[in-house]
Amino acid sequence: MGVVGLGVLGIWVLSDDGEEDGLGELERAQGRGRGGGYELEQGERRVTGRSRGTGLGRRKMDRNEIIEVGRRLRWELNPLRRRAALGQLLEGMNEENAMLAREQIVHFSEESPEFQDFHFAWGAMLGVDAVNMGADTEEKDMAATMTGWASVDPVGALAWYDSLEEDRRNCRDVTIGMLKGLASSDLVFATDFAVDKLEAEDKHAGEMLKVVKDKMLELETLPTAAEWAVALPEGEVRDEMLMGVAGEFAEREPKEAAKWAETLDGDEGARIKLLVAGKWAREDPVASLEWARDLQDGEARRSAMIRAGRALMKQNAEEGRQWLEESGLTEDIRREIVK
Repeated sequence: MGVVGLGVLGIWVLSDDGEEDGLGELERAQGRGRGGGYELEQGERRVTGRSRGTGLGRRKMDRNEIIEVGRRLRWELNPLRRRAALGQLLEGMNEENAMLAREQIVHFSEESPEFQDFHFAWGAMLGVDAVNMGADTEEKDMAATMTGWASVDPVGALAWYDSLEEDRRNCRDVTIGMLKGLASSDLVFATDFAVDKLEAEDKHAGEMLKVVKDKMLELETLPTAAEWAVALPEGEVRDEMLMGVAGEFAEREPKEAAKWAETLDGDEGARIKLLVAGKWAREDPVASLEWARDLQDGEARRSAMIRAGRALMKQNAEEGRQWLEESGLTEDIRREIVK
C-alpha cells in the first residue's frame, strides 16, 4: 500500500469539478448572509462536490479484505503504516460496507485521529445517512460525522440542520460539527452561522466563533483575519476574538500589526496598541519603543512606551538607560520605565 492511502485522508481537497457541483447553490444561499463584512474571492471558496475527489470508495474490497485491513489497524504500532491502513480502509468503503468498515475502528479512542478521521470520511460519503446512524451508536462520533458532511455539502447539511427541532439543534456535538464543516468549506458561511448563534444568545456561540477564528488564522492573511474580527457584532465575544487575532498578528508580523493598530481608536485601539507594543518588544524592544513614541493617542502612547521600555531594560539595562537618556521622554515616563 505504501503512502498511497495517506492521500485519501485529505478529503477536504477540491475535486476537479467541485465548483460546478456546489458553488452556485452555495452562493445563492449566502445571499442572505452578512459574513461579518469579510469576503472571499469566488476562486478561493473551499467547496467540494459530495465526496468527489476524496478517494472514498474508489477501490472494491470484499468482506475479508476489510477485516484484514482492520486487523492491521488494530495491531500496527507504526503510526505512518497505521495511517496508510486507514487510508486503504477508506478507499474501500462504500454505502454497502460502511458499517463493516466502521467496526474496524471502534476500538480506537474516540479522541484518536483514526476514530475522528474515519467519521469525518463517513459523514463526507454518506451525509445524512451517516449522521442518522451516528445518532444510534454508543460512541461519541456525531461531531466528526457532522463535520465531514458539512465540509463537502454545506448547503444540504445546513438545510437538514435548520429542519431539526430546537432541542436537537441545541445539541453541542451537532452544532459544533456543523460549524467545523462549514469552516472547512466556506468561512463566510461559517461566520454567518456562528454570528446567528451569537445573536440568538446561544451558549456555544463563543466556542463556535473561536473555531472560525482559528481557521481564519490558518488559511487567511493576518490583515484579513483582523478585518474579520473587527467586523463582528460588538460585545464580549467580539472583544475576545479581536484580542486573539491581534495577539497572533503582533506575534507573527509585529510591524504590520503596528500599522493596523494605528487605525484603531478609543479604548479598544489603546488596548491593542499596548498588546502590540508588548509582543513586539519581545523581539525588538528598541523598534517597539520608537513606534510607541510616535503614537498620537496620548494614553496609548504612554502605556505602550512604558511596556516596551521595561522590556528593553529587562533585556539590556545598559542599552535601555542609554536609549532613555537620548529619547527626550518626560521624566515621569522614564521613572515608570525604570521602576
